[in-house]
Amino acid sequence: MSDPWGDTFSDDERALLAPFVTDLDAPVFGLRNLPEVVKGALFSRYSRTDKSLRRILLDEFIQSPESGFAAIVGTAGAHHADQLVAVRQAEAFYERVLIGYGDDSVAELGGAHLACEGVSNIAAKALEDARIGISPLEKSTRYVVFNRKVDGRYRYLREPQIMESRHASAYTAAMDGLFGTYTALLEPSIAAVRARTPRDEQTSERAYASATRAKACDLLRGLLPMAAPTNVGLFGNGRAFEYLLTRLYAAPHGELHALAGEMQRALDALIPSFVKRAKTERGRAQQEYLRGMRERVAVLG
Repeated sequence: MSDPWGDTFSDDERALLAPFVTDLDAPVFGLRNLPEVVKGALFSRYSRTDKSLRRILLDEFIQSPESGFAAIVGTAGAHHADQLVAVRQAEAFYERVLIGYGDDSVAELGGAHLACEGVSNIAAKALEDARIGISPLEKSTRYVVFNRKVDGRYRYLREPQIMESRHASAYTAAMDGLFGTYTALLEPSIAAVRARTPRDEQTSERAYASATRAKACDLLRGLLPMAAPTNVGLFGNGRAFEYLLTRLYAAPHGELHALAGEMQRALDALIPSFVKRAKTERGRAQQEYLRGMRERVAVLG
């Protein structure tokens, strides 16, 4: 049997391809069981050849010793550390393919899921502003109560510059006051919501309790300051993450700089070839450009 481009695959070749494609013959098919760096490099070559994708995968990856394909894919179901070592050993090959056969858009062909926990709402908004290429999902102020304490203290950003300044006591008093008010009003608000909207027979007590608490949280979330901590989950492609890192490195806030470094380390473990330029000379030049642009715009204001 052959694919739409006229390639004929032997039974042995079809057996090699089968674990990695959803269909061996159809003109539309998906890739599976492949690391992001392999998929990105594969599509990078795809854009610069008239070969079919299955033929490229077979000839230039599966059967190419230089690609380290067997070691990388062979460890996919084993320990992550083993797969990471295998990717590192073949990284020069994949970077050459990614850079040599594609442009910046190739970095959109690899993606990663990232969790950013305990960040302020300021940082969350910086992450969520990068909508193109990144899909964010933030902990909900409607469905989650934000009055948890750790070691007897409300959780909010204690930015070093503020806490080391003469404004520290005023800042903590303001934050504690907001969270204290939020906490004090929570139960009365739930009671008020329940009084105005009694449970009907079709609604279970559990569903009613959840809905009325969500309504109360919705009413009170305006009290939560931007310093309130939240969690943000991100899924994005490599190009979008690289630019997001560049923006965070160039931002004027210490929390964002630290967050950029933490994200860089996490992404280096997931899709290193796609985000490495954020920390190169090219990335630093772009960061300097963004800083200068921000300063020039500030003067106009």
